[in-house]
Amino acid sequence: MSVQKYKKEKYTLSLLFITLLVSSISFGLIIPIKPQLIMDITKSDLATTASWGGYLLLGYSLAQFLVGPIMVALSDRYGRKSIIVIALAASTLDYLIMGISQHIFLLFIARIFSGAFASTLATINASIADISSPEKRAVNFGIINSAFGLGLMLGPSIGGFVGEYWGTRAPLYFASIVSAINLLLVYLFLPETIAQKIKGNLNFKKLNAFSILIHLKNTTKITSFLFVYFLLQLAFHSFAAIWAYYMIEKFNWNFSEIGWSLFVVGATNLLVQGGLIRIIIPKVGEKKALNIGLIFMIPSFFAYAFAYEGWMIYFIIILGGIGGIAIPSLQGMMSKMLPNHQQGELMGAITSIRGLGMIAGPLLMTQTFSFFTNDTTSFYFPGAPFIVSGILVVTAMLLIQWTFIKNLKEVPK
Repeated sequence: MSVQKYKKEKYTLSLLFITLLVSSISFGLIIPIKPQLIMDITKSDLATTASWGGYLLLGYSLAQFLVGPIMVALSDRYGRKSIIVIALAASTLDYLIMGISQHIFLLFIARIFSGAFASTLATINASIADISSPEKRAVNFGIINSAFGLGLMLGPSIGGFVGEYWGTRAPLYFASIVSAINLLLVYLFLPETIAQKIKGNLNFKKLNAFSILIHLKNTTKITSFLFVYFLLQLAFHSFAAIWAYYMIEKFNWNFSEIGWSLFVVGATNLLVQGGLIRIIIPKVGEKKALNIGLIFMIPSFFAYAFAYEGWMIYFIIILGGIGGIAIPSLQGMMSKMLPNHQQGELMGAITSIRGLGMIAGPLLMTQTFSFFTNDTTSFYFPGAPFIVSGILVVTAMLLIQWTFIKNLKEVPK
């Protein structure tokens, strides 16, 4: 590689890192204040607010699931930079509309619009593939993923502080401004990474997640592994969907306390994904690492459900964080079971399953929380979503053990 080409790659990689970091910070800014925002707009209690929050997440996730593959495909034809600019413009407008909104249906419109154009991460990953040599691609993907994790670690803590001192809507305006600055930087400085844009008509029938999943199911022997991955994705959404609602209901935490707890979640995840995985997986292999992750994950969910003091949450975060080695181990096993020409299909299937999890998971968890915390419930139990997550992981563990036994010779160690 020439010096000039190396410098260009480093420059572009740095800009992509900054773009994703700022984008994920903007996203994280609004997490601590979202329950209070919905509560203020709907004039409802926390249980009803959680239910509304689930529907908002459903609208966002469904739009992203249906439109996301098309947006990334369009980047092949019209350029990565153009699609990233559109995605950031949509985010900027979304945060602004949420900030000024006085009606829940306007929030729906904003969330659906933002979800339809939420292709920043996928398009940036495509840009990384454009500029990276095969031997550097995995390392560069890791660098970009760390930007996403770091942003989700910093965003909620900043958003909690801003919301606590300047009001519920302040983080939304702040997120809109930050996203607009990010948009300007990308427009002015990010170079186009795709060397030759694809010409011709796009086959929209093939540009959907269902087609990808059906094709992979019919051509591989890893269906049960993909179902395990789906169960784990569903379980994860007890964090993503009801964390703030649960902490308010159970411990009466304010914006700052919610933000700091999410900071610890992000920091733990960063340490596990960036350090612990590199030690455990090479030492014991994907199969044992997957089991270790599930063994730590299961008790953490039940511990969240029954925690009775706020300080306990921080210890449980560390316990559950070790469980973060499970999903990368599962992905590694599936990758080893497929030939090189099906690796792209596998990544497409994993992305599709993650999208399905984002549709079903938040709705399942928010409605469960709402049912067990509303005024008419016969059994008050705000920790119920974490019990659901624990049961999902137990089911995943039983299924994976059955799969190991059934396919003993084909499952890599």
